[in-house]
Amino acid sequence: MFSRLSTRRFWCTNIIVGALFLLITSELLQLTVIRRPVLQELAQKQHHLRIVIPPMRGKILDRYGKEFATSLKVPSVYAIPRLIGRDRREELADKLSKILKMDYPFILERLSRDKAFIWLRRKVSFEQAEKIRDLKDSALGIVDEYRRFYPQGTSLAQILGFADIDNRGIEGVELTLNRELEGRPGLRCTKRDAFGREIKAFEMKLIPAVDGNSVYLTVDQYLQYIVETALDRAYIKWKAKGAAAVLMEAKTGKILAIANRPSFDPNQYEASTADSRRDRAITDMYEPGSIFKIVTASAAINENKVTLDMPFNCENGKYRYGSRILHDVHAYGMLTFSEVIIKSSNIGVTKVAALLKPDLLYRYIKLFGFGAATHVDLPGEAPGFIRAPAQWSKTSPFNIPMGQEVQVTLLQMVTAMGVIANGGHLVTPYIISRIEDQAGVVLKEKKPVIKRQVLRPEVAAQMQNILVRAVEEGTGKSARIDGIAVGGKTGTAQKILSNGKGYSHSNFMSSFVGFGPAEDPQLILAVVVDDPKPLYYGGTVAAPVFKEVIQAALFAIGYVSPEVKQKAFAPKSEVKAIQGNPPMILRPQGGGKGF
Repeated sequence: MFSRLSTRRFWCTNIIVGALFLLITSELLQLTVIRRPVLQELAQKQHHLRIVIPPMRGKILDRYGKEFATSLKVPSVYAIPRLIGRDRREELADKLSKILKMDYPFILERLSRDKAFIWLRRKVSFEQAEKIRDLKDSALGIVDEYRRFYPQGTSLAQILGFADIDNRGIEGVELTLNRELEGRPGLRCTKRDAFGREIKAFEMKLIPAVDGNSVYLTVDQYLQYIVETALDRAYIKWKAKGAAAVLMEAKTGKILAIANRPSFDPNQYEASTADSRRDRAITDMYEPGSIFKIVTASAAINENKVTLDMPFNCENGKYRYGSRILHDVHAYGMLTFSEVIIKSSNIGVTKVAALLKPDLLYRYIKLFGFGAATHVDLPGEAPGFIRAPAQWSKTSPFNIPMGQEVQVTLLQMVTAMGVIANGGHLVTPYIISRIEDQAGVVLKEKKPVIKRQVLRPEVAAQMQNILVRAVEEGTGKSARIDGIAVGGKTGTAQKILSNGKGYSHSNFMSSFVGFGPAEDPQLILAVVVDDPKPLYYGGTVAAPVFKEVIQAALFAIGYVSPEVKQKAFAPKSEVKAIQGNPPMILRPQGGGKGF
């Protein structure tokens, strides 16, 4: 009996040992042969650490190298959950939630993960980072990352756009030139221990990051400030829904300033609205009203259909065409062609347009750049809208010459006025001047581009004289600057009703586009104010902005009026007479009422 029991135990033991041997052999085969590549890869992931080195995003600068956008190193907080025991997770989560101002459940959930690395909060303040360091917890760490910073705040915000938390451009120049600005990330390969901590002594590979390129704009930071300040005053004073302004060099197309209201702070873009981020100067289309009369007038002169003294009967302010009656603000009788533009007579302009065939007027509208994008180097540009003559209604030949039934952008109005100011050429507006690498080597550079000749030089000169008189004698009197001759045209357009049927009698777009100085136009400024209250005439609302900006801008670029030059080169006897006077400084002055 004993012998049989011992034999049975013997064989049972052998079978169990044999099975265990086969199991161990199978596991050894799995580890050493079958699953070897997978396990090696897993071990490499656990022990080898690949750290991406973020590049510094390139700067965005004004024409003189002053910063509009830059990048600064800021601390980011991370944790190693595997180093945090269950007994202290809740206590640590409570401390972190108070320091980082985050929800306690959110932090507790992240600290409870079985991971070697998690972000707690990126790009925190230096005060918060210091408080984290004071905890002296080995499971917490701080690394420096680059954060996009806009030192000028709301200035040029819609043009610059912004970059997100990962430094990717989202809107504006940040988006269109993201590839040039973002740079190329580097790489550092090293080892880490079982807890996931880096062993810097075992660094195996280092590829340095390549920082992004710098983008220089044509914008002048000081002129941008002048434009934004003046536009802001008008926007607030007239309780407008919106406003925009563009300042451009007449001969080159360089945009020196571009402003929009309302605005936003790209440093806090999360708190902004889509409306405040919209670049109204290039995305919003509107009916320009009387400003558009410069196209009709220029075409008539260029085609030799009129002379400056040619008379037109303005019908004492009422003119029937078809079943409708066209009105002027004031009842005019006989006016010369020049006076029709100076006084902005709707009736007079429609009679001038009647001398032009619809196809000819349409051709000049297109030549001035309307109905097509200007191809400015900014995203989201609207092309405007103008129907071909075959689609015109019976009233279109009367409405279009005075700025109805046509949609334009403010940037198109600037370039159109540029045709008159620079001697008849349509130039391409641009805002990106050049791109440089970190060593200062110019990679790309833009030059002025003339698209085409629209007017003969003598015609452009005649139009300049008419528009100077429009400021001196006509609807643009609020744009007059003492000692400096400027030209321009007002616009007061009724807004189209929301249902698209007819025009509002209480909502208007008020605008002014002008140039200065008259003897050699250097600058063009266009201003539009959306739905100002209680007054709405372009001469009252927009023209004073032009005056304030152009007066200060000409002084800033070193322009000296002929009157001042005459005093500077006066005989000594005359100089003595003015030596006791303080130096003359051009200062912004308020304008009077106008239309």
